[in-house]
Amino acid sequence: MKRTAFSYIRFSSPEQAKGDSYRRQLSRTQEFCQKYDLLLSETRFEDLGVSGWTGKNMERGALGDFLEAVKIGKIPKGSVLIVENFDRFSRLKPRVAYNKLAEIIELGVDVVTLEDGKFHTPQTLDDFATLVSSLAIMQRSNEESSRKSDLIGAAWANKRRLTVEGKQILTKTCPLWLRPKADGTGFEPIPERVKIIKRMFRMLKQGIGKREIARTLDLEGIVPWSKAKKWRESYILETVKSRLPLGELQPAHKRKPVGEPIKGYYPAVVDESTWALVQPQKTKWTPGPRTAVNNLFTGLLYDGYHQEYAMEFIMQDKRRNYSYLQSDYARVDPLQLEMQKTTKKKRLDENERPLSAKYWRYPEFEEHFLKNFEGIDFHAIMPDKPTTADGRLERLEAEKRENNKALKNLIKALEGGQSSALVMAQIEKRELSGKRLDKEIEVESQRLKHERHAVDSFEEEQQRLEELITASTLEARLALRSLFHRIIERIDIFTVGLLDVPDDLKTTVYPDRNGMLCYRISLVGSYKIWIWWDGAHIWDMP
Repeated sequence: MKRTAFSYIRFSSPEQAKGDSYRRQLSRTQEFCQKYDLLLSETRFEDLGVSGWTGKNMERGALGDFLEAVKIGKIPKGSVLIVENFDRFSRLKPRVAYNKLAEIIELGVDVVTLEDGKFHTPQTLDDFATLVSSLAIMQRSNEESSRKSDLIGAAWANKRRLTVEGKQILTKTCPLWLRPKADGTGFEPIPERVKIIKRMFRMLKQGIGKREIARTLDLEGIVPWSKAKKWRESYILETVKSRLPLGELQPAHKRKPVGEPIKGYYPAVVDESTWALVQPQKTKWTPGPRTAVNNLFTGLLYDGYHQEYAMEFIMQDKRRNYSYLQSDYARVDPLQLEMQKTTKKKRLDENERPLSAKYWRYPEFEEHFLKNFEGIDFHAIMPDKPTTADGRLERLEAEKRENNKALKNLIKALEGGQSSALVMAQIEKRELSGKRLDKEIEVESQRLKHERHAVDSFEEEQQRLEELITASTLEARLALRSLFHRIIERIDIFTVGLLDVPDDLKTTVYPDRNGMLCYRISLVGSYKIWIWWDGAHIWDMP
């Protein structure tokens, strides 16, 4: 019976598909099968535009699929794999490439290289002359790819350097509200599109969410810039979260950031303060629907006694605006659960209820909050610059420096011939620590930057607050809710007053206010305001 042959065709770049590479490889395979009386299978294994230098063709490509098919028996033993040359098979380091070749052969499949017409079989694997010849060809392929990679990397590094120096642009690709200048020296705004970008930021600052922004643009007949028929919420979110509107470019290679962002690469269409104030501070970005905005403090209210639990907004009668706030802790509070079992349908008096079951009528809370919050003069109390309360960023940066120093010492030890297994384990540990610290430093830097911009804008926000508090329109309540989210981190409610009174409050507000309802407003920048039901308030500096 004829042996079955399978063709493997590969080339690295999509541009090669326009040339003669595919036809040539297939034609040579067909001619070889005719010459040696092999039955060429209609099943072809092809990696078109897949690199052999990175090993993708073996890891996730068709060559990897072929090897897996051999292992599970879909390709029978005695078959033949035909490749044009070892360049097509792999451009990895010779040892790695030869081991893969040996793995296929030892599973019962011979490999043919058309360039020299050789059959690579179990007998030739250990033949010294064949071994040396194969390794030499693989070494040449690897060195050629390595040289090309170095040249391309150097060219891009030089291009990035010239870009940072402002002498040229990296590529003509740019945000959709910009276009390359005719002389190729930079980019220029598309005026009508820039107006829309600025409008997006302005609407977000007013409390209008991305869903409503998309709907508004569609209703006004503004045609999207992409191929989409309608404005997409995801595009609006991606746009306002990226730093492209600030004019920054983050160079990347294979979707991974390379080097520091290039500031001023594009024309900026918004300022840093505006950008920072509309960034989502939570992991979930809420759409900001056009509702009646029954709750002005969505996502900000917490149980002061169990601070990981939120105060739930419960609407009992929408027509009469009967709503109240109750701790989510009531769902898991053992006292509350036991009380529900024993009392069943009995209506409990307020004093009989467990602490977590105490509630506050929402309209009363909102009225009380707005009345007392309006009268606070932030700028009379706040410093010109935000205070870094705990120096966390400085500690993280110091830890990063120590980690880098330790990593350098470990690398020196490895080069000096110390036990490689032990040193490599420590190096891996330090590298993981470095990645963790980089992430924490980035998060903390963004937090401080947000606080700084929030404090800088308090004067504007206070003026806006005075305008909005007295207004009752839907737009005003949306804007007011958005404003609260910009300047307030959380509000902790103590429905029966403080159970554990701090020493500094004992002489200022207690014992006259024992058991009196109060709440603590935590502003961005670690500033806190305590407010009691009778209107007394204390500013708590960080």
